[in-house]
Amino acid sequence: KWIAERTEHFLADAQGRDNLTTARIALDEKGRFLALDIETVADMGSYLSTFAPYIPFIGAAMLPGVYDIPACYIRVRAAYTNTVPVDAYRGAGRPEAAYVIERMVDAAAHDLGIAPDELRRRNSIKPEAIPYETPTGKIYGTGEFAGHMKRAQEVANWQGFEARAAKAKEQGKLRG
Repeated sequence: KWIAERTEHFLADAQGRDNLTTARIALDEKGRFLALDIETVADMGSYLSTFAPYIPFIGAAMLPGVYDIPACYIRVRAAYTNTVPVDAYRGAGRPEAAYVIERMVDAAAHDLGIAPDELRRRNSIKPEAIPYETPTGKIYGTGEFAGHMKRAQEVANWQGFEARAAKAKEQGKLRG
């Protein structure tokens, strides 16, 4: 029976989430999303694994997230490199897409001086728009995204976060 050592695993096993992405989002004067402009170079590693090419493909399709964004320009390219192969790892492109869109929303909220949750609420797909087809062809058949966010904030005691962070800091811990 052969068992890889930890260092061998790190050097030779498949890796994930190796994208280089440049992203822009356009908004109108009311903070409504108008368009996405995204370019990604996806590292495939030194040779293709079975699922590697599908990861950036599904990720690109998921880039609009749960937001009502009328137009998207998305360009994905793949590159062979001198690294271990990339393969599906818990989400297969979806976490990468979620990271990109949510970071853009946070940055836009900061630039506009709007609370990030308000910008998300303002631009989430509305229940009356369901079924909703994204510009990338994905269809949402159900969803009440602003309501789910509100409920998650209530359950997580979103309003009490700053007080919890201050208390943790007094105890020499960081929160957030």
